[in-house]
Amino acid sequence: MPTLAHANHPLELEKLLTASHENYDACIGHVAHQHSYVGVVANTRFHHLKFDANGQPKLEDLAKCLADHIVLYAVSSRNRPQLSTAQEWTRFVQDTRRLFRVNAQRRDLPDVSGEAGEMLLYFLIEAVLGAPQVVAKVELKTNPAMEVNGSDGIHMRWHPTDEVVDVYFGESKLYTDVGAALTDAFDSIEKFHANGMRAHELSMVTRLFKGADDELKKVIAEVLDSGKPGPGARINHACLIGYDWTATGLTPGLAAAAVEAEYKRQFLAEAPALHQRLQTRFNTCHCRQYGFEVFFLPFVSVQAFRNAFKAAME
Repeated sequence: MPTLAHANHPLELEKLLTASHENYDACIGHVAHQHSYVGVVANTRFHHLKFDANGQPKLEDLAKCLADHIVLYAVSSRNRPQLSTAQEWTRFVQDTRRLFRVNAQRRDLPDVSGEAGEMLLYFLIEAVLGAPQVVAKVELKTNPAMEVNGSDGIHMRWHPTDEVVDVYFGESKLYTDVGAALTDAFDSIEKFHANGMRAHELSMVTRLFKGADDELKKVIAEVLDSGKPGPGARINHACLIGYDWTATGLTPGLAAAAVEAEYKRQFLAEAPALHQRLQTRFNTCHCRQYGFEVFFLPFVSVQAFRNAFKAAME
């Protein structure tokens, strides 16, 4: 069996990335900031929708971008058929979309599934952290109306400085209120460890590795050590916190650059309060031995984002 010393993890794992960084740059921006937390290793990342030429957030563009990634997200590379015509590909995409709860709902009802957030979190982890998804959990469902159990995604990347494989378990929460989103995220993380899901999901990677490279799968199985994890793996949680918020006083029709500059200024002014909310959760969390990557991403309306994703999936 190959060992870490003989496996080119940076190259091989990066080949599994499927999220389009070009589309990420077109739809999503970020606000640069620095902050450290007490008693935990955590990074916070402030993201926002970019704005179109009329100064409006690119909500539909993001929803369409996520829908365009649906096959890459939901189907393992070994299970993607060799299709020779555009018609065959269209049918395969339609069949893949039927695996999602959002398409099992009545069209005239608003989307209440968590799939828009789960897709967005996958997109951010791949495009920002460079950690590819390693299990396509959607294709394991036997009923499209079912929720996917456990975390909202399993991702991995090689950390060249620390020489370990970072494993990321995803947790996506879209709420009107940011405090409620944080509370639910940390409750879910606590339950994830308390009910033994961590070991179960690590063993899923060894059995259901998304890539078609069997040699790399053997190396990953060695690293994870059948769910313990092994000495070469480090556990992290990647959390998307989506919530309702927008900047005030933005002039309708103003150019995108001016709108974005003012939006970022106001968003950055909110940073101390968001950091304090997060520190409060860390203070009572029983999982502080793990690493955290927290993506804050406000929407004018999280429900509007869910509905836009549902429309893009039809």
